Amino acid sequence: MQLNISIIQLITICAVANGFIFGFLLLEKKENRFANRFLFLSLICICLTFTPYMLDPSIWNTYRWLAWMPFSLSYWIGPSFYFYVRTLTNSSFRFTKKHLWHFSPIVLNYVHSIYHAIFPGSRTPWHWFHFVAELFESAAILSILIYMILSFKEVKKYQKQLLNNVSTITEIDLQWVKKTIIVIVVSFVSILIFLCISSGISGKELFHQWNQYRSAVLLLYSCMLYWLSIRGYQQAQTIKISKPSDSDINLLDKESVKIIDQLHNAMVNEKLFRNPELNLAGLSKSISVSERTISEVLNGNLNKNFYQFVNEYRVKDVQEKLKDSKNSNLKILSLAFDAGFNSKATFNRLFKAYTGQTPKEFKFQNLR
Repeated sequence: MQLNISIIQLITICAVANGFIFGFLLLEKKENRFANRFLFLSLICICLTFTPYMLDPSIWNTYRWLAWMPFSLSYWIGPSFYFYVRTLTNSSFRFTKKHLWHFSPIVLNYVHSIYHAIFPGSRTPWHWFHFVAELFESAAILSILIYMILSFKEVKKYQKQLLNNVSTITEIDLQWVKKTIIVIVVSFVSILIFLCISSGISGKELFHQWNQYRSAVLLLYSCMLYWLSIRGYQQAQTIKISKPSDSDINLLDKESVKIIDQLHNAMVNEKLFRNPELNLAGLSKSISVSERTISEVLNGNLNKNFYQFVNEYRVKDVQEKLKDSKNSNLKILSLAFDAGFNSKATFNRLFKAYTGQTPKEFKFQNLR
C-alpha cells in the first residue's frame, strides 16, 4: 500500500517524534523531577491522541485492530497538565490516591473505539449507541478546557505570590505556561467548533472541508507540541515560596518604622540588592526579621511587594551611575548587571516604569 503524506502530516509526525523524545528526556531531568512526570504523561497523551488524525484514513479502514491501540488518551491530557502546573507552582503538593478520580474518565475514550473494533466498516447496528459513544469521546474537549482554566488560575496565583518572595523572576515566572495554555485552548476550541457545525454539512462537503480544517488545526497543534516539549525541558527549578502574610499580624508604628530602617540599611549600606538571586528568605536571614513580618511591612506600610521593593533600589543604583560622568564609557547593560539585574528586557521594562524614560534617554539627558 502506497502512502501519500502531505507536508502538514510530515510536520505533525516530526512534532510527535519530538514530543516522545523530550518526554523521555524529562524523566532524566533533575530540576522539577516530580512535576516532570506529569508533563511526560501530558506529552505522551497528546502525541498518542493526535496520531490517528495525522495518518491516512485508509490505514484505519485496512487495519481495524488499530482501534484497540491506546491512541485515545484525550481524557488524560487535561488532568496530567493540571497536576504538572500544580506541582510546579506548589513544591509542597503531593499526589495521592484521592486524586486518581481525575483520570478515571479514560474509559469514555474507548467506548467508541471498541464499538468500531466489534462492528468494522459500515456495520452500525446500534446507531443510538454509536452516537452516544461519539458524544462521550468528544466531551473530552470540554474536560481539557476546564483543566486548562484551572491550570491558568494556578499560574496566576503563583505569579502573584512570586512577587512577594523573589527579586528576579525571569526564569521561573512560568509565562510560557500561560501562553501554552492559550494555544491549547485555541486548538481544542477550533476542533469543538468544527464538530458543532459539521452536523449541517453533507458527507462529501464535510470530508473536503475537514481535510482543510484538519490541516490548519494539525499545524497549530504541531507548534504547540514543539513549544510544550522544548520549553518544558528548559524550565528552571521553581522555588518554594511563602504564602502571603496573614492580616492578623498587627505591628505598632514604631516597630514598622524600625523594620523599614533595617530594610533600607540592608539595601543602601550592604547593597544586598546587587545579588540577582536575593529572595525574601535571604533578606529575612540578613536582618533577623521573619519573612511574614517583612511582607506585612512592605505590603501594608510601603504598598509594595518584595519584587518592587528590591528592583527600585536596583534602578536607583543605575540612575546614580548614569549621572556620573566617570561611567560615560561603560555600557548601560554592564551597569544594570552590576546592580543586580540579570535580564536586559526586565531591566529596560522596569527602568522605564520607574523613571518614565528609557536608560538611553536618561543617560543622554543627564550627561548633556
